[in-house]
Amino acid sequence: MTRTTGCANATPTYPAFCAAHGNNSYATANYSLGLTQTGNPQLDPERSTSFTGGIVFEPIHNLSFTLDYWNIEVKDLITGVTDTSAVEQAYYSNNGNVNIPGFVVTPGVPDPAFPNALPVLGFVQTVYTNQDKENVSGIDIGANFTLPLGDTMTLRSSLEGSFLQKYELTSDGAKLKYDGTLSPCNITSCSGAPKFRGTWQNTLEFGATTVSLTGYYTSGYDTASIDFGGVKGDCQGNADAGASTVAYVNGDPVLCNAKPQWNADMTVRHTFNEKYTVYADILNVFDIGPEFEPSAAYNLFQFNPAWAGPNIMGRYFRVGVKLDF
Repeated sequence: MTRTTGCANATPTYPAFCAAHGNNSYATANYSLGLTQTGNPQLDPERSTSFTGGIVFEPIHNLSFTLDYWNIEVKDLITGVTDTSAVEQAYYSNNGNVNIPGFVVTPGVPDPAFPNALPVLGFVQTVYTNQDKENVSGIDIGANFTLPLGDTMTLRSSLEGSFLQKYELTSDGAKLKYDGTLSPCNITSCSGAPKFRGTWQNTLEFGATTVSLTGYYTSGYDTASIDFGGVKGDCQGNADAGASTVAYVNGDPVLCNAKPQWNADMTVRHTFNEKYTVYADILNVFDIGPEFEPSAAYNLFQFNPAWAGPNIMGRYFRVGVKLDF
């Protein structure tokens, strides 16, 4: 996860550490803090409760709508410890000495300019633990439409959307709200929990040939990592704390809110018989590039691989034959 020592602030968070490094780039720049977990024989099993409910509405022939609500609650959720603020405070304030039960720290690579000074905190090791509970809920919608176009041609359109209403972790009485942010990093490797996602597919069928165009949409999100101490809406504070929001050398945040990501694929299929089909695909047909997102995936790619993976590939083609024996 991305971290900062707090030396880039006008008032350094750890003045002795910053001064020992001459406030150089080693001390002021963001860096990656390793966080690992080990087994814990004292863990309790998780318990989950879920329910769903929905309706189907068909006002006319060939047109239908669906609406579904879902809710999942997991108690005694098994996760790794993500709040390392107390460990970092102890490390930088006590010259690397951390005496907090359940935590083991390892210093990072020394500063070449000041090799005898305290290095940045490199790794924090903890054990897996049971959190109080996690609750996730949302609403899924759908619409399907079929339109005959003469005797041999049919247009089919299908729209699906998902709204993430709540993604909430309760730990020691405190509630961490992940929906609409880059969290939970310890579960999704900082790929985020966007509030809206959707697909829209339109297919034209004529004879034994089908042509489909499918569009994909994922909404943006706040680059704060709530499970690493970030606060939704506090962009500067998240950059200062290194809570996933990446900062420039002067401390200004690079990006506070990730932009929505679009993509679209086109596929063509022709079936000669039940055993012989040829196909041609144009993936990312409009050659849409990935949105710039330096905070996602621990700052490794400068884009979010979970939602923009096909976009980084650009437009590409795939042609093949399917034979069934």
